[in-house]
Amino acid sequence: MVTMSKGHAKIGLSEGIGAIGTGSVGRRWQLRQLASDTFVYAVTMLLVRLLTFLLTPLYTNVLQPEAFGEVSYLFALLAFANVVLALGWESAYMRFAAERQGEARRAVFAYAWGTMVVNGALLCLGVWIAAPVLAPVLQLSRLGAEGVRAAALVMLLDGVAVVPLAELRLRRRPLWYGGLRLVNAVVQVAATVLFVLVWRWGAPGVLWAGVVASASTAVGTAPVIARLFRWQWQAGLYWEMLRYGLPAVPAALASIALHVVDRPLLMLLADAQAVGIYQANYRLALPMLLMVTVFEYAWRPFFLQQAQRPDGPQLFAAVFWRWNLTAALFFVGMVLWIPVLAQMPIGGGFLIHPDYWEGLDIVPIVAAGYVLFGIYVFAAAAAHIRKRTERLAGAMILAAVTNIGLLLLLVPWLGYRGAAWATLGAYTVAALAMLLFAQRLYPVPYPWGRVGGVWGIAGIVAILGMGSPIIGRLLWSVVAVGLLWGWWRIWRGSV
Repeated sequence: MVTMSKGHAKIGLSEGIGAIGTGSVGRRWQLRQLASDTFVYAVTMLLVRLLTFLLTPLYTNVLQPEAFGEVSYLFALLAFANVVLALGWESAYMRFAAERQGEARRAVFAYAWGTMVVNGALLCLGVWIAAPVLAPVLQLSRLGAEGVRAAALVMLLDGVAVVPLAELRLRRRPLWYGGLRLVNAVVQVAATVLFVLVWRWGAPGVLWAGVVASASTAVGTAPVIARLFRWQWQAGLYWEMLRYGLPAVPAALASIALHVVDRPLLMLLADAQAVGIYQANYRLALPMLLMVTVFEYAWRPFFLQQAQRPDGPQLFAAVFWRWNLTAALFFVGMVLWIPVLAQMPIGGGFLIHPDYWEGLDIVPIVAAGYVLFGIYVFAAAAAHIRKRTERLAGAMILAAVTNIGLLLLLVPWLGYRGAAWATLGAYTVAALAMLLFAQRLYPVPYPWGRVGGVWGIAGIVAILGMGSPIIGRLLWSVVAVGLLWGWWRIWRGSV
């Protein structure tokens, strides 16, 4: 589809892709675009995390631990509520909008965004009315009904922005998307300082700051909504989108459970001290999860747009090879330097208190789990491309069940280290299951030999270097960069 306006050609999304070419030059151009988008998302997310991290001293110095605990608990409940509210409409929008333009695309937007807003409004109204009952049931004595109602507004406003933000990702607008996320974080920090520190609203002030921040994002997506929203009804398309999106709900819930179920089970099978050491060191591996997350932001619109290329499988194999190379370098850096940073003296103390140092050996285990989660995210592209999202649910539910089983088996034996190994085992199952499903749906010639070489180099360097003094870690870092760069040069022209 090529349309003309004022004498200039406007090339549609699919045509622009085709115009780039499907040879090695076209693949390299697409790889550079993916790398560029991922870099923008990475910088933005790092800034957002830095800004939100600045709130931690405020929370811990102004709020009592019990009040801060209620806030954290309610935000965790919001994560589950947002998944249920979405009903997979974000995924459905990205999949169906990627293959449509013009009025057909507007119809897809209308169904996805309209359903999200209606569902959010109804759920928000129900929670608002039931807040006096829900607060004591949820044991929110300090937040009370006011906190529950503020959380309901956050849920509604986040729902308003979900589909427009997906459109920005699909249209490859990482600066706009990242800008909105950054503004959200700035507003969150400013409103929290005003409500909690200046006006002394206490714990509910944290929730009301969330309302203001979510409202800023919703307002920032207004141009997208105004451009695309045109109400129309096509029953067949609506039900097709719903059938695609619904299986993503149990997959998302299982994914959240996979991320959080280890803490309550560890508390049940061990003690609070074990949970504290585990949680503190588990968080030190989060940079690897952040790497996977920012890649996924750019990856999903990329594979939806490129899947129909004749050389799509070869292009995806090239992405897979490069992602593993980058992840391996990142992994080695974390294994060698996170312990050094954790034990760094700061202001008469340490970045991480010495009471927690005994658990530093779980950081490589958890980081390896996140690498396998990244491979799962990569392989999940096939389920989205072929509209077989029930495969996502199957892989994630299998991983969650594996996690629970391994926790019950390993924690009584190994303590919190058993929980780390259970996490690695669960992500391994998720990656393997999704790869098996993916190769039947959309076969990709993954370069397993060279990828295995990458991780062989990374694993050997990490094992040999993790017990070294600082000068040794510097030398092993140089060795890792040199060997991985050499491996890249050997195979550079192959993919």
